[in-house]
Amino acid sequence: MADVTNYANRKTITLTTKGRKTGQPRPVTIWFVVDAPDTILVQHASAPVANWYRNLEKDPNVTVDFGDGPQPGRAEPIRDADGVREVLAKIRAKHWIAGPLIQFMGRKAEKVAARIRLT
Repeated sequence: MADVTNYANRKTITLTTKGRKTGQPRPVTIWFVVDAPDTILVQHASAPVANWYRNLEKDPNVTVDFGDGPQPGRAEPIRDADGVREVLAKIRAKHWIAGPLIQFMGRKAEKVAARIRLT
């Protein structure tokens, strides 16, 4: 496994979950932040709750691709409001130009986040 801190300056990843009904791979391009050498944080702040999030709740085994091939990981939904707010703040800080957009789109949405540890 690569040290994900090497990818900290990249804007997006391709996160692939398994469809909760079909079991088929479901890739999505999403913003992220590095949280630790083997861990990233991801979020969703607009309605409805993203399918990728509902998929990883059912099966936490995911792959993450920073642009040089998929790497296996295990996702952990962040369910407490303070934890979700912390992830959103980190995403907004990294993607500062999108901060107002995230706030506007997510003003009435259930905000969700996840921690992904690469294995």
